[in-house]
Amino acid sequence: MYYTQSSAKIFWLSFLTSLIVSALVSFSMVYFVPNILEKSKEVALEVPDVERLDIQTAQMIMDRNNLSLIIAERKSDPDIEKDRIIYQEPAPGTEIGKGGIVKVVVSDGAPVEEKILKREIIIPDVTGFELNQARVFLAEKGLKVGKVEEKLSSEPEGKIIATVPEPGKKITEDIAVKLIVSSGPEEVEVPDVRKKALYQAKNILSERGLKLGDIREITSPEYPFDIIISQDPKPGETMKKGSRVNITINREAS
Repeated sequence: MYYTQSSAKIFWLSFLTSLIVSALVSFSMVYFVPNILEKSKEVALEVPDVERLDIQTAQMIMDRNNLSLIIAERKSDPDIEKDRIIYQEPAPGTEIGKGGIVKVVVSDGAPVEEKILKREIIIPDVTGFELNQARVFLAEKGLKVGKVEEKLSSEPEGKIIATVPEPGKKITEDIAVKLIVSSGPEEVEVPDVRKKALYQAKNILSERGLKLGDIREITSPEYPFDIIISQDPKPGETMKKGSRVNITINREAS
């Protein structure tokens, strides 16, 4: 009889305990698990791309994204400027928890030995040289010619009138020298100086950037004396500034 009552008591205690445990588990599943899952979604952050950026900019980006930046290593890189990030771990786009650490490798610039190979050369003065002559001369000095630009000038056509950078400047041998070549003086239209006195013709030609050339004298009763009766080149033709215009003037016989 005592054994039967004890067994019944144990049964009911086990049953009640199971009910309480089940209720607690159900309560946890309903109230706590969804919150935990929701919080886990909130703290999952995407790692931003900071490769090729300078350290300060990368640090600001990480701060804004609630992540930490750690420099894991510095090493030489001929292609990446000094103090810029070569690569990162985790990679860009990877998901990481809030406050997570992103390790980066930072460039120390090109190796010292590579910089030494680029020797400095003083640009020589090639003003007045012909273009091909200047090319050969610069090549002999270890320099190469870059862009060639023409410019109007009082210097003869085809002559070097300037270089960029200018003569005397130091540049490394990998930088090309720009050459400015004279295309000759500007062309102007020849004015009409016929029926003008000699002093008038000089002034008119000077205003156009031209000069008075040879003066031929004839005596003809058909025209007034001391007046220009013909010119070469003819009016309306074009010629370069600084060129000379020849004239024929009618003089009274002495």
